Amino acid sequence: MKVSVSQFASGPDVAANLTTVLHHIEVAAGQNARLIAFPEASMVAFASTRDELRIHAEQWSAEFVQQVAQAARKHGIDVFVGVYEPNGEPRSSNVIVHATAAGIIAGRYEKVHLYDAFNFRESDKNRAAAVSPSHQEVYVADVEGIKFALLNCYDLRFPEIARLALDKGADALVYGAGWIAGSLKELHWETLLKARAIENTAFVLGSCQPPPESVGMSMIVDPNGLTLAGVAANCGIATANIELDRLREVREVLPCLAHRRYRVTAA
Repeated sequence: MKVSVSQFASGPDVAANLTTVLHHIEVAAGQNARLIAFPEASMVAFASTRDELRIHAEQWSAEFVQQVAQAARKHGIDVFVGVYEPNGEPRSSNVIVHATAAGIIAGRYEKVHLYDAFNFRESDKNRAAAVSPSHQEVYVADVEGIKFALLNCYDLRFPEIARLALDKGADALVYGAGWIAGSLKELHWETLLKARAIENTAFVLGSCQPPPESVGMSMIVDPNGLTLAGVAANCGIATANIELDRLREVREVLPCLAHRRYRVTAA
């Protein structure tokens, strides 16, 4: 299956961001990709204030998602895209939405780990999703028999949520991100994406916003940590083939999932 990751910088103009998203959907479909993953906060800039995010979520989220779903159906491609949703609070919800190739909103993942690090406080603007004992907060999408777990940016620093997704049957981990630029942050992003691939023997799709605000370096990584395709610092799309045969091959040689001695439980 061909899959794509999009890299672009969302700004304060939701309509302009939507135009870019729709264009990238069309381009990916033209490359025969069956799926495209977009960055966190594709709908509107991650750096927006709490009130700006709430207003945009209330006014735009339904229309934005509807337009994406229509484009997914038009081009016959599944789409994972980052939006903000209203929740009745002053703080909005940071969400990755799954629109299928049939134009149906099949699921959503609300960010669990908010980015309160490196002198940034996402929790001042967004609400963290509740973590339940049943772990229903992790969403795994089935696209043509390959299972993709949706995760969000700062989640990348928490290996237990990736392992939890594997317990739900994930073959690939999809991280939509606005990985904020800073000292050694590019190194962290690349290293952790490859670590999640290697330790879980899973494909990893990392879709990030580009410099200067974020680090860019969107990429598709195979279960052995090899970069199959990527976009460095510009706006663009990377596309690569991923196959279950490759996944089985790596897991047969490196059966670390079968060798596990511990399981993930809710904190």
